[in-house]
Amino acid sequence: MLTYFLSGSNDFTIRTAVTSSNQFTMSLQDMMSQVNTTASLSGITYNGYESLLAFTASINTNVVANEYRATLYNSGSSTPIWHGSIQIFTSQSIDKANHTNQIPLDDTFVSNVSTNEFIIY
Repeated sequence: MLTYFLSGSNDFTIRTAVTSSNQFTMSLQDMMSQVNTTASLSGITYNGYESLLAFTASINTNVVANEYRATLYNSGSSTPIWHGSIQIFTSQSIDKANHTNQIPLDDTFVSNVSTNEFIIY
């Protein structure tokens, strides 16, 4: 599953079937409404040695949690070179927690000093 963020860079790299074309079309089907649409691909680079396709996708949606069946074709071909799914998320930059270390990194761990005296009742 590919994750698509509504506001952000949606750069993907996927492994596809071997192809000699450099023209691609991504077909999408909404899993809830079964409505078909396409994604706009830009910045396409294809590594024929490893069959890796890198691109930036743009989907005309603003509905968080939509999920699409995605199929990638060579332009003009009906044989798909990749199948997958894409889920839509909102921007994660606002919701990230600020994690702080509870252990001071500038101090070393020292055990509590005691006299090893015990009170037994």
